[in-house]
Amino acid sequence: MTTVKDVFNHLNNLADVKLAEKWDNVGLMLGSNNNEVSRVLVCLDVTTSVVEEAIANNVNLIVSHHPLIFKPLKNIDYTTDFKSRIIRNLIKNDISVISFHTNLDSATLGLNDYLAKILKLNEIQVLFEHSLDNTAGLGRIGKLSKPLKLSDFIIYVKNCFSLETVSAVIGDEKEISTIALLGGSGADFIYTLPEVDVYLTGDVGYHAALDAIEMKKNIIDVGHFSENLVKDLLLDYISELNVEVIKSTVEKSPFKIL
Repeated sequence: MTTVKDVFNHLNNLADVKLAEKWDNVGLMLGSNNNEVSRVLVCLDVTTSVVEEAIANNVNLIVSHHPLIFKPLKNIDYTTDFKSRIIRNLIKNDISVISFHTNLDSATLGLNDYLAKILKLNEIQVLFEHSLDNTAGLGRIGKLSKPLKLSDFIIYVKNCFSLETVSAVIGDEKEISTIALLGGSGADFIYTLPEVDVYLTGDVGYHAALDAIEMKKNIIDVGHFSENLVKDLLLDYISELNVEVIKSTVEKSPFKIL
């Protein structure tokens, strides 16, 4: 029998919870370590539609990247609060939730390393070292096998990450060879980047974009939802256990291009 604790321990071997940022919330979000697990649903976010999907598929455990519970809950009000209703439905259907976030981002073979390999980068290194482990850290840096024009590189990124659109901040029209990337929200790191040809991240704001142009830096905003690729990483890894693992198919970017 495989339990929630077994799945947690297996995931912790990949991405120790000690690697999580201090502001983050990771680990068992809801449920019991002793619960039996036969079917796992992996997802980016634990939303109403994802929980409905889990219920329909007789899932015992959801493993998400973004935490189910991030901000402290002051009350559980089913009538007015969507988060409360999500938690109620999980409890009613005896579904546990594990969330591995920044610890999975930083892990040696975690999400950022996975994204770098999807881009087929060579000479992959940690972008910003973690204080607890110099083999782990935020982001990755690597090189293409051959330089590409910026316009061709943008097409390449869209194809690799299965993206319809990206936003580009172009501070220097040059060929792209050395790439830095940091999944999720990484705009604040543009000021401490090493010398690279382009930086891939998400959630780049107006002022950060202006500053990047002033510093002659190139940024491609691949969007926070690009972390949706984490599902493939989680599915492959959890499948090493004696459980069935399925990927959420209902998740979509919350943004529409109009």
